[in-house]
Amino acid sequence: MSIPIKKIINEDFAASLTKGKEFFEKFDYFRILAHYDGDGTSSAIILTNLMKRSGKKFHLGFIKELSADGFSKRYLEEKNFPTIFVDCGSDQLKFLPEDTENVLVLDHHFYSSAPDWAININARDYGIDGTREACGATMAFIFSVFVNEDNSDLLPFMISGAIADKQDMGGFRGINSKLIETYGKGIERRRGLNLHGDTVKDSIVFSLDPFFKDLSGSNSNVVSVLHDLNIDPEKSLIELNESERKRLGLYLAYKLSAQGCQSEAMSYLEADDYYFENGFTSNELSLIIDASGKNGENAIPVEYFLGNYTLKNTMIENKKIYQTRLIDYVTRAYKSIENEKNIQFFYAPGSEMAGAISGILMLYLADQSRPIIGFNAGDSFTLISSRGTRKMVERGLNLSIVMKECSAKVGGSGGGHDIAAGGSIPKGTERQFLELADEMVGKQLSSIEKF
Repeated sequence: MSIPIKKIINEDFAASLTKGKEFFEKFDYFRILAHYDGDGTSSAIILTNLMKRSGKKFHLGFIKELSADGFSKRYLEEKNFPTIFVDCGSDQLKFLPEDTENVLVLDHHFYSSAPDWAININARDYGIDGTREACGATMAFIFSVFVNEDNSDLLPFMISGAIADKQDMGGFRGINSKLIETYGKGIERRRGLNLHGDTVKDSIVFSLDPFFKDLSGSNSNVVSVLHDLNIDPEKSLIELNESERKRLGLYLAYKLSAQGCQSEAMSYLEADDYYFENGFTSNELSLIIDASGKNGENAIPVEYFLGNYTLKNTMIENKKIYQTRLIDYVTRAYKSIENEKNIQFFYAPGSEMAGAISGILMLYLADQSRPIIGFNAGDSFTLISSRGTRKMVERGLNLSIVMKECSAKVGGSGGGHDIAAGGSIPKGTERQFLELADEMVGKQLSSIEKF
C-alpha cells in the first residue's frame, strides 16, 4: 500500500522517523515536553492525540526557559521516563546529563551539535528550512502520520502551529505546502482580509496581526473610521458586499503604509483561511491556542481537543483577554523603545509577552531598518526575545547567532531562527548584552554590502 508521507520526505528523514517509531512502539508511557508558545502547544495537541489513539499513557509539560539551567531542571523533574521533546531540544540536549537515555526530539530550530544518545529528528538535517518551511507542529504531524496515516486528520494543528510561527506569510511553502496539498484536499480554503471577529468593528479593534496604529484597541476610532467608509460597524465580515470589502481593504492598506510598514507586513493584510470540521478556521485556531499559552493555560486547548468540549467558552475568553492585554502592552512598549546604533530595544510590560510584542513592533510599528530586542526581567534572569525582518535576513542578519553568542558571553544562553530568536541572561547584564549584540548586528548587516 502506498504511504503518502514517504513520498514527501527523503530517505534519510524516513530512516530517522523509523527509529523514532520504534522508540514510540517500545514504551507504554511517555513524558511530552513542548515549548510553551503557539507552535509548541499545537505540537502538543498533535502528540497527545497520537498517544490517546495509540493507547499510550502520557504526561504533558511545557518548557518556558530554554537556558541550560531552565531546560535541564525541567527535564530532571521526571528524568526516569521516556521523553519526547517537541519544538525544542536539538540545541538543548547538551544541557542534559551524559547518562540520559530514552529521549526523542522533534525540532526545527538551528543547533550546533547534539549528543548521539538521543534520537534527534530536526527538519534542518534533511534540507528543510526550519524558519519558513517547517515548524514544531510540522515535525509532530509528520511523526504522527509516519506512525499511523490515520492521524492525518490532525493537519489543522500543523497549520495552526505554522501560522503561530508566521510560516504562512506570503503563502505556505516547502514541506508545509506539500503536507497541506496531500492531506488537506477536503478542507475549504478562502482568501480575504486577515480579520477575525463577530463584527467588522470587533475584527479591527482586536486585530493584532495586522496591528493598526490608533485602531487596534480603540473602539471609538474604529467606529468613526467605519462610519466615514459608510460601513455598518455591527455587520459581520461575511455580510460585507464587494464594494464595502474593497473600501475597507484599501483604507487598511493605506493605514499600514502610513505606519511605515514594508511589503512583509503589508502581505499580512490578506490571508488564506482554512475552514476545519472542528468549527474553527485556521487563523482563529492558531490565535486561540497561542492565547491560552500566553495566559499561562496551555493545557486548556490541549484538553479541549482531546475531547473535553466544555472548555470552549474558556478558550474563547482566553483569546479576548490575550488580545486586550497584548494591544495594551504593544502600545506601551512602542512608546518606550530605546535605540542603539544597530538595534532597538524595550522592556516588556508583561511577563509572557516579550516575544509577541517584539513581533508586532517589528512588523508594524518600529524602525524597519534594525532588529528589535525585548527584555523581560525576572528575579535572577532576564529573558530576551528578538525579531528582525526578511529584508534584514537577506542583508545578513542571523539573530540565532546573535542570541547564542552574545548571551553566552554574559553567562547566559540563547538561539532560535535567523529572523526570530531568544535567550536568557543573568539579571543585571542587559547593558553588556546590548553592547555585544549591537556590535554583532552591525557587522552582520554590513557584511553583504561589502561585497
